[in-house]
Amino acid sequence: MDRIVENIEEVALAVEHQDEAVALFEELFGLEFKETRMVTRDNMKVKCARVGDTEFHIVAATTLDSVIAKFIQDKGEGIHHIAFRVSNLDKIVTRLREKGVRLVPEEPLRGRQASSRSIFVHPKSVYGVLIQLMEIPKPRLLD
Repeated sequence: MDRIVENIEEVALAVEHQDEAVALFEELFGLEFKETRMVTRDNMKVKCARVGDTEFHIVAATTLDSVIAKFIQDKGEGIHHIAFRVSNLDKIVTRLREKGVRLVPEEPLRGRQASSRSIFVHPKSVYGVLIQLMEIPKPRLLD
């Protein structure tokens, strides 16, 4: 079988007090959170650090009814999701559907980068972990 996952693109930690969590990870592990993103469609604020080729995100809710707020309420603070980078999202989505895997949403969404797309594998399909599949086209080199 061909390997589907190219690398771990990101790991997201859901927390109530983002600034405290960022300070702890900076102090304990020397991480540098150089980027902050507001994800308005999901009502969350993301602080990003790079660890090798992987982004480490500390995410916090910006509203009480957001996905992150509900996650923390139901499960407590902790790993929210792991994102795998893939190269052929449509093929993978078809394969997963054929195997009865539940995907959220039903179709891939546009990602944070131009022409990138992603979809989530529901935690009930993969041992309780929310898995995000991200297709991020490689930059084209000029001829």
